[in-house]
Parts: sequence; structure tokens; C-alpha cells
Amino acid sequence: MTVHTGAAARGLGLGLASILLGGALSACGSSPVTGALAGTVAQQWVDFPTVLADESTVKQTLPDPATMPGWKSHRKEVDTADGTEEDCPGCKLSGTVDFEASGAKASFMITTFAGSSQATAYLTTTTKKAGQNASPISVATIGNETHAFSGTFDSDTGDVILMRVGTVVAGVMTTGPSDVPRLQKMATMLARRIEQSAAGQHADAALDTA
Repeated sequence: MTVHTGAAARGLGLGLASILLGGALSACGSSPVTGALAGTVAQQWVDFPTVLADESTVKQTLPDPATMPGWKSHRKEVDTADGTEEDCPGCKLSGTVDFEASGAKASFMITTFAGSSQATAYLTTTTKKAGQNASPISVATIGNETHAFSGTFDSDTGDVILMRVGTVVAGVMTTGPSDVPRLQKMATMLARRIEQSAAGQHADAALDTA
């Protein structure tokens, strides 16, 4: 996917890029959309048809320092696509942002699609790629489809959650000491922010610091 080999790919700096950036780098429910993250109880997620095709929307959907207390952010970027890339049919936009705190790193990535079927196809491809060099880990379902792995991705060792939220494929990767519950909270936050943007709301879901 040529569009993703530029600044966003270089800026990500973690193995998540090699999973979600394609060949260039080698049951529905409903719930209110609010800023607060729910606890550890089972979540329900809307399989929305909304297409997030606006750059400013994707940028505000990605986490910011206010949503990640104690973390420093780096390189929030959004790239465009025209949906004709061979390894990413139907993709519209991709966005990335990196965070760092106390020796740990976290990267968030969103790729938006023209429809949920195209997002599912892309998630299937990236999941197979992730599984080649990593072991599955058990996490709660986040979004409409969820897969999680622990292993080495493009020389970075860490934990990854890949998910489809409506028409969006999203990923979260953490490096440093393994902390799967924290990774799940980050992924839930990102999924909620995607839902909020799809609902036409300002994305303000944040990590639960209680």
C-alpha cells in the first residue's frame, strides 16, 4: 500500500507498522457512547456502517495526551488512500500515534474502509500475518472482531490487539513489561473513540485512571 510508506510508517517506530501497513512493510449489540470507559464487564458493540473518510475526524479519533495520563505522545499523523491499493482494497485513511512512559511504549493505529466487509477482509489478512511470528493471547472481545498476539513484530517484542470496529480496523501495540489488562484498556478506549466519531460525537473516551 504505497500511501503508507511515508511519514506515518516511519514515525510509528514499532512492529505494529509491519502488521497493519500491508505489503509495503512486509455478534452485534448496542451501548450508549460516552467518554467514560466501562469496567471489566462484558461490552456490547455496534457494528456501524458509517465510513470515517474525513482526515480531521480520524485525527481526533486517535488518542491524545489528555486521554493517556502520564504518557508522552509522539508523531500523530494521518495518511490518505484512494481505495485502489492491491493490499488494502477499500481503504480510505490511516492514522497513527505513539506514546511513551516509564520505559514502556504504546502505538495506536486506525485504518478506515468504505465498508465493514472490506475491513473484515483486511483484518483477516493482517491477523494471519501477525500470527506468523507470535502466539495468540486471550483477551475480551473489543469491537466487532478481536485478535491478540504476543511476540516479535519487525524486531520489536510486545503485545498486540487487532480489531474491527464497524468499518474501521484498529490496532494497539505495547512494548516493555507485558501488561495485557492495560493493553485491553487501551484497545477499549480506542474502540470507544471510533464509535464516538462514527456517531458524530467528539471522541473523548480516555483511560480509566481510577
